[in-house]
Amino acid sequence: MVQYNPFKSTFEQSKDFSRYAEKTLWLSTILLVIAFILKEINPNWSNAIELITNINCFFIVAYVIMSFISEMIFYQASIQRREDFIDNSFKTTLAEDRSKEYYTNDNIDSGIYKMAVNSFENSLLTYNIAKKMTTPLWLKNIIFVVLILTFTIFGYSSAFTMLIQLTLPILLLQQSIRHTLFVYRINRVFENNRRLFNDLKNANDSKSKRPVIILNVLDYETTLTYGSVLLSSKLYKELNPTISKKWEKLKREYNIC
Repeated sequence: MVQYNPFKSTFEQSKDFSRYAEKTLWLSTILLVIAFILKEINPNWSNAIELITNINCFFIVAYVIMSFISEMIFYQASIQRREDFIDNSFKTTLAEDRSKEYYTNDNIDSGIYKMAVNSFENSLLTYNIAKKMTTPLWLKNIIFVVLILTFTIFGYSSAFTMLIQLTLPILLLQQSIRHTLFVYRINRVFENNRRLFNDLKNANDSKSKRPVIILNVLDYETTLTYGSVLLSSKLYKELNPTISKKWEKLKREYNIC
């Protein structure tokens, strides 16, 4: 059976707006460089420089708006994902449509133990992909920040224009820092799940661990909401075979069945 999940299209919409925002960021940086070069070549081209500056301010506002829309759609997609997560774990019908072959734990009886297993698998996948995204994200954003700061500080005399331009480096650094904290926190969730299943391996049943299971699930969901991180589809396809092997190994190691 082909893998299917009903929230994929909504996450893809969020990613589309994120990509539009990144393209807008590139255009804004290019315009910033062009305005600086024109000013250095001929300061008398003030009208052209002012026009480019005004257009650039528009692109900065557009970047902020598209990033905001991306996060709003991400929030909606997250609701759909949580409903499907509960449906798969407890065999309920909260969601309008349900995933097929998305989780690899269909052999486990529905209930809180299956919810714990699904959350464990989710945390493994999320951590590995998000961690792989961290270095490229920092490199990209540092390049943007250096370029924007350099050409803004030395290219504009207007305090208002400079203030608008300087919002971008702040937003980019905030994005990188938030992503790094997200990876740290999702790793903590994954490690908590490992300890939980290490205890469950030697337990007669999971009833005594139900509060811990619920806490871990809530911790995972809270971390996802905080981070609003769109996992790379390219990295998912690239890393999924390796992560799947890791997951099968963990299932054997912790007697998950």
